[in-house]
Amino acid sequence: MQIQIFTKVDASFECIGLDGNTISQSGIINMPQSWHKCYINLHRNDITDIKIGGESIRHCLNSGNNTIAGYEIWLHGDPAQYFSRISECIAQDDLLTFKSLKDKYLITESWNVEVQGDFIPHSVKQFFANGEGPHWYHKDNFHALPYMKHKDNVDTDIDLSEDLQFLDSKFYGQGQCRSLKPQPVLPTIKLEQIKNKKLRDTMGSFGFTEILQMQYVELQPNSVLPIHMDDFTYEDGKSIIDGPTQLYFVLSGDSEELKLKFKNVGLLDVSKPIFINNRRFVHSLVYTGNVPRGVLLAYGIRQPK
Repeated sequence: MQIQIFTKVDASFECIGLDGNTISQSGIINMPQSWHKCYINLHRNDITDIKIGGESIRHCLNSGNNTIAGYEIWLHGDPAQYFSRISECIAQDDLLTFKSLKDKYLITESWNVEVQGDFIPHSVKQFFANGEGPHWYHKDNFHALPYMKHKDNVDTDIDLSEDLQFLDSKFYGQGQCRSLKPQPVLPTIKLEQIKNKKLRDTMGSFGFTEILQMQYVELQPNSVLPIHMDDFTYEDGKSIIDGPTQLYFVLSGDSEELKLKFKNVGLLDVSKPIFINNRRFVHSLVYTGNVPRGVLLAYGIRQPK
């Protein structure tokens, strides 16, 4: 489909597809029917319109972002796909005039990612290979957010043996798991009931006041968690787990060799502690490190920090 970019002065354009392939043209761009992130060397005020197949994108033009280098905006070669995504994700009032959407929205970008290894099922390879492009998640809709970052670095040297004594043989995937209790069921455990002081202080630093469940999961090198969504349908504590509430804290292993993808979000940065919405987002994980990977998972009642 032809993309036309109309500007007040001459401009250069570069559009990058989900595979990383680049289209660099001026005036009219022949774009495949897929998502492309486009860079225009002008700011928003100098761009008068963009047309996809001769159809103006109208106020959707304000879905982009000004940068030092110019304006960046996601476009799709199929106008139906484009308008559907924008309508699904962004409130109309936020598009009537140009403003920074980053103030109100968590903006994610899902690219095509290649994962290699004979140990990886075809379904998982395809899950990572098929990027979904951009999504916008309104920050006021907490339960629909895919994740929330934790701002501070946290010491990974924590003794879990005193508190996590239940061996979980039903863990989904190839992991070995130790838990605080057999199931994430009520009642919760008060923070002060955690026996190990450093673990108690660490959970407090994350804002936890009560713990519904805490788990340590270890994956061996060349391990996979298949495509799934954590199911709490019949758990009485499920209301506590709704939203980006599960702590995901890598304690050991090579975080650069760990790829965790959420559908419609893309790869998550797990180099620092993060709170994830594993209940509402389909996800999969591939770990290609040379040493076992250990991660601490926890969910409960907390005051975000």
